[in-house]
Amino acid sequence: MRICHIGLNHKTAPVELRERAAVAETDIPTLLQRLVAEPAVREAAMLSTCNRVEFTLVTHDPDAAIALMHEWFAEISELPLDVVLEHLYSHTSEPAVHHLFAVATGLDSLVLGEPQILGQVKSAYEHALAAGTAGHILHRLFQATFSAAKRARTETGIGRQAVNVSSCAVELAGRIFGDLTDKTVLLLGAGEMAELAARHLQGNGVKDILVANRTLERATKLSREFDGHALTLDQLDDYLDAADIIISSTGANTYVLLPEPMQRAMEKRGQQPMFLVDIAVPRDIDPRVGELNGIYLYDIDDLQQVVQGHRENREKEAEAARILLEEDAEDFLSWLKSLESVPLIRRVQEKMDTLRRDELEKARYLNGLDADQQEAVERFSRALMKRFIHPTLKALKTLPEDIEGDLFMGAARTLFDLDNEMPKRAQESNEHKTR
Repeated sequence: MRICHIGLNHKTAPVELRERAAVAETDIPTLLQRLVAEPAVREAAMLSTCNRVEFTLVTHDPDAAIALMHEWFAEISELPLDVVLEHLYSHTSEPAVHHLFAVATGLDSLVLGEPQILGQVKSAYEHALAAGTAGHILHRLFQATFSAAKRARTETGIGRQAVNVSSCAVELAGRIFGDLTDKTVLLLGAGEMAELAARHLQGNGVKDILVANRTLERATKLSREFDGHALTLDQLDDYLDAADIIISSTGANTYVLLPEPMQRAMEKRGQQPMFLVDIAVPRDIDPRVGELNGIYLYDIDDLQQVVQGHRENREKEAEAARILLEEDAEDFLSWLKSLESVPLIRRVQEKMDTLRRDELEKARYLNGLDADQQEAVERFSRALMKRFIHPTLKALKTLPEDIEGDLFMGAARTLFDLDNEMPKRAQESNEHKTR
């Protein structure tokens, strides 16, 4: 079995493509079940965030599994396959494990070391569990991933002075407006990203926070925590003109803010500037809004400049974290290799021991030996057998996790005639039928 990791992220694909590939949380189980119904896929999990859409698959045929996912990305994005391929990456075996470990630790994030991604990876695992598409290998892989990420964040400084996309959005607002204490901020959405943004806003002296959400209950809960005001998305038109800053992070599949209401809001404000940051994927704010006079619209990809400053400060800690992740990845890969080599080692041992005993039974001249002599011959035959197969078994225990390992196991099965060997249960069944 091989582990494959296929996807796209903020490094390889613009937000326009990432939002096309985004899958609603409620649709993930059905998609995963569709994947494991394919012959090439045994187990499957999906990670879908504002910055990445990735699949972790367990397969006996990596080429077929990767090709399947390439077709899926082309289909969902409604783009030609050759265009989509320019933005996709795929990893198999060791690189796949290293990539997942790095993602969970925040080493592959837009904001280096950001802590929210680990919770998102855990959610991906939980979705696979709920869908019934996480088997023995994915169970072990994700547990190893969580352990490795925790160790890296505990033993290095990668998680210190945690920053995230929401804090970068607030920092960018501060760069533009300077003092935020007299600004009114409208948060679209009441999830984790909105909560993080509210905390950073409050830390920067913002006192007037509006929270708009599809359900008033969640908006009210968040607004109370920060002495704000709650409203539903249907009430937006009545409050847009009051906002100096809008930070949007809903889970909507369509645009929440359109040009027409924003134009009316600007007229009510007397064309006073408005700063908008859309950190949702799919995006909440129609890009045409940014064309209106006095409106400065940024999306998640525009935060790169803010993020870069934090990245430079964390690179040394990131390197230390990568060393720890490599150690943990090796432990997992050793376990994964044993899944295939251990049964084969056992079959070789059983086959050779059967042949050894068969030859002893055929040796009639041994019948005249006493018990001690027969035991000596038995010990000698076992020792000779072990001496002959020892190099093979040693090599099987240390197989590389690539095509060379597959070839070696195939050669061992051929040399020891294991592929043509009738399974014991089947043989006994046939013997029973002929009686």
